[in-house]
Amino acid sequence: MTTPVVSSTATLFSATSDESIAPGTRAYCTKTSFVAVYFPQAGKGQIVFLPEGAMLRILGPSACLPEGFEVMFEDQIYNVFEVDLVARSRFIHDPIRTSGRAVAACA
Repeated sequence: MTTPVVSSTATLFSATSDESIAPGTRAYCTKTSFVAVYFPQAGKGQIVFLPEGAMLRILGPSACLPEGFEVMFEDQIYNVFEVDLVARSRFIHDPIRTSGRAVAACA
């Protein structure tokens, strides 16, 4: 007898699901405050809370957290777990910041 193979057609959206979008243009707006890790010195991580309404730009995979990302917030680099980012934020496209263009607000 053979065993049927079941495949899921449901796709869970995650920070890495759309590889056609360059990391510098992927951004998230936090829906709630959540934990991130900040490394002001090599090997000296600090737990911080990113505030609600924060705009986070994805820089790439985290070198410090498994299944995490490096994100930019207020010119600082933080490390967050993908599960926290996806569950506690909403995906947006990073607005292009040039003179004469409107900048989208994170509401």
